[in-house]
Parts: sequence; C-alpha cells; structure tokens
Amino acid sequence: MHGTLERRRSGLIFFGRREQMRQGLYDRESARVPFTIGIFVLAIVIFAIDAKTPLEVSVCVLYVFVVLLASVAYRWTGIVLVGLGCEILTLTAHLISPGDPWAHWSLLDRAISVVGIAMSTLLVVRNRVATDALRESEAYLAEAQQLSRTGSIGWRDPRAEQFWSRETYRIYQYEPDAAKPTFAMMIARTHPEDRKLVEQTIDTAFRNRAGFELEYRLLMPDGTTRFVQLVTRAEDQAGRVSFVGAVMDITAARRSADELQRVQSDFARVSRATTMGQLVASIAHEINQPLTGVVTNSHTVLHWLNDRTLNLDKARVTSERILRDGERASGVIRRIQGLLTKTPLQTGDIDINGLIGEVVELLQTELRSRDVAVQTELAPALPRFPGDSIQLQQVLLNLAINGADAMSDVTGSPKLLLIGSRLESDGDGLIFVRDHGTGLDQETIDKIFDPFFSTKAKGMGMGLAICRSIVEAHGGRLWASPAEPHGALFQFTLPGKADADA
Repeated sequence: MHGTLERRRSGLIFFGRREQMRQGLYDRESARVPFTIGIFVLAIVIFAIDAKTPLEVSVCVLYVFVVLLASVAYRWTGIVLVGLGCEILTLTAHLISPGDPWAHWSLLDRAISVVGIAMSTLLVVRNRVATDALRESEAYLAEAQQLSRTGSIGWRDPRAEQFWSRETYRIYQYEPDAAKPTFAMMIARTHPEDRKLVEQTIDTAFRNRAGFELEYRLLMPDGTTRFVQLVTRAEDQAGRVSFVGAVMDITAARRSADELQRVQSDFARVSRATTMGQLVASIAHEINQPLTGVVTNSHTVLHWLNDRTLNLDKARVTSERILRDGERASGVIRRIQGLLTKTPLQTGDIDINGLIGEVVELLQTELRSRDVAVQTELAPALPRFPGDSIQLQQVLLNLAINGADAMSDVTGSPKLLLIGSRLESDGDGLIFVRDHGTGLDQETIDKIFDPFFSTKAKGMGMGLAICRSIVEAHGGRLWASPAEPHGALFQFTLPGKADADA
C-alpha cells in the first residue's frame, strides 16, 4: 500500500512538472508576470523610439531583444504571438515615422528588419521547442531512474569530480545542490569494510581502460546498510579514458533474496523432518503386524503352558508361529535397510497360491477375533512369478487387514473376506482381496494411495502407499475399485518371468 501511494505521488509530481513545462514555466506561474510587463514595456519603448526616428535609422531591429525575452517566459506559441506583435509594431511605426514611407531605400530597410525579426522568432521558437523536448526527456529519465532506483554516474579521473544524476544523489543520500559530486563523497558513503575493494576496483579499471561491475554496501548517516550495484563502461576520448555507468539500489532485491534463502532453509528443514516422519511411520506400520502376531501367540503359549490347560504340542506349534513372526519382522527391517541403501529386491520364484495360503494362516487368529470369515478362490496350476516373498506377503497382509477393518461396523450380514488369484491373458499373475464392507466412493479411490491419507480414525495413511511402492518396484500395478453389490476390491498384478527378464 505504501509503495503504491509513493508511486502515485511521484507520478503526480512528474506530470505536474510536465504540465509546467508545457506552459513555459520553470519556477512558478507568477514568474510570467514580471516578464510579461518587461516585454510590454520594452516593446512600447522601441515602438516610441522607432515612430519618432527617421526611417533611415533601423530602430525596429531591437525587437529581437523582445523576442528573446519572450523565449524565457512563454512556450513557442507565446513566442510566435510576440514575434507577430513586433512585426505589426514595426510596420505601424514605418507608416508614422518621419520621412517618405514609400521611398525605395526606406522600404528595403524596413523589409530587412521584418525578415530579421521573423528569422529571430523562428530560431528562438526552434530553440525553445528543442529545450522543452530536452527538459521533458530529462523529466522522463529522472522519473524512470527514480522508479527503477537507478542513477547515472560518470567521471574522467579516479579521484576527481564526477557526474551524478539526481537519483544518484538520492541513493547516496546527498542534497543535489549541496556540492559537486566527487570520488571522496562516494567513498564516504561506502561501508568501511568495502572501501578498499571499491578503490582497488576503480583504480584497476582506469589502469586497464576496461569497464567493471561491482556490488558493495553503503553505510548511511542513520546507521542503516544499503546494497548497490555499480556497472560502468570505459570510453576512449582522444586518448583519455572516461567512465559512464549506472548505480542501482538493490537493497530490496538483496533482502528479498536473503528472505528467500531463509524460507528455503526452513523448507528444507521441514522437508527433512517430514521425510523422517514418513520413514518412522513406514517402519512402525511394517513392524506392527508381525509384532502383533508375536504378542498374540505369546499369550497363547502361556495359555497352553498353564497347569490346567497344559498342552505341549499346541504350545510347540504356537512357539513356531512366534518364531516365524519374529523372522518376518526381522525380514521387514532388512528390507527397510535395503531400501535406504538402495539394495536390489531379494527376488525368488514365488508360488502365489502358496503365498496366499501363508497369509490366510497368519491371519486366522486375528480374523477370528473380529468374526471375519476368509474364503479363497485360487486359480489352479499357476506358474511361479519372480518377486520378494517378504515384501509381497506384507502387501497381502495389509490388504487383508484393511478389508477386515472395513467390515468392523457391519451388522446383520456375514463379514466375508475373499482372497484369490488369477492368471491374466498377458501372462501376469493377479491377486485380489475383496471385502463386504461399506465400500469406496470415487473421491476416496482417487486419494487412497496417497501418503498420510486414511479412512481410519487412528490410521497413519502409510500402508497402501507402501503397498503400491512395493508392487510397482516388482513391475506390477495396484488399484482399488468398488465391489458389487457392496464392499471394496483391491487387486495387484505381478509380471511373469518373460516380462521381468525383459
């Protein structure tokens, strides 16, 4: 808002200055009055003298001074009117002056005077038009320099007088009429730590007769620091080098760049924190499932080792499940370590139906506690597919548990989870998990694989994002769709050996 008001104020001053020039005024409107009086008095005096003087004396040539005086007070239109007035007075005085006005030499002398006044008026008008154009151009240049915060500077000797535009005075915070600009004035405003650099750069430029570009600081009288950029070009004039250039106030740009760097630094720090948060969430999600199995089976072992329910065979079977879950958790950690160190997938030949069977067995206790029934639809005689069994097991476990979660609020109908396999026409293997829950709308389907998006009240939103990453790392594809008549269907593919080798 402040900048806008400042620009408007500058614009009003600028256009007021232009209008002032169009009216032929340099200072104030009242300055025209004394000039007008002087022009009128001088013209009357010349007319009176010319009217009383014999025709042989060309007094009318003095009207040239009237025209010159008019050039100070008026624009070209006013000068032309004054010139015409002088011509009329000249002709009038010719008719009433002593002597024969129609004599040959009298007419010739008066004609020469009329032409002289006309030529003087024309030259004065031409000079005034050029002067007005120059002043208007200077006003445009001064306004452009003020808007761009760029001043002009030039000098012929590294330690002598310099030329500064008004904007240069403003940048260095000197009064334009206080003193002629010098190198000492420039150095006086230069920051003490940058003075030696400025002096050396300018001395080297004069010695090498080459322009330069330099950015340095100014220390202003109020203690503030500003940044300027000095760009110059060397000009060789009759064997003597001079420099002309521009000095730009880049304080705002420099501070904006510093602020941008600070924001980028903060963003990088937040990004690192977010990445660590994603990593922690990923590890927690992956480890939670096998650890849940370890805890559940540990309680079961304690139950079978109780005196009243002692059953060593069942305790042994359950202990094997604990060992299997522990190894699975260890495998997950190894896979995460491999991800961080860019270790390639631990691929092997996978039996998809066998993988599904292992997952169903792992989930029996968990699903039974939720009253969820599992049904499988396995395609017969499926070929083996290359892949990492631990990671693909994690994908299938995640999809199955999500399906069970989706049916947690279902009442009045069976909670059925369907897991199956199929061989696609292109040779890819397909695994699907279907639940009979509330289903998915299109908006949820579009976002469900995004990190940190979750439909669960306490979900972290990382499971499906990780699953998709794993499937895509195997060269497959994972997607979701509504199931008919209700529920959700998740499917993912695994490329066959021929595709994987390609």
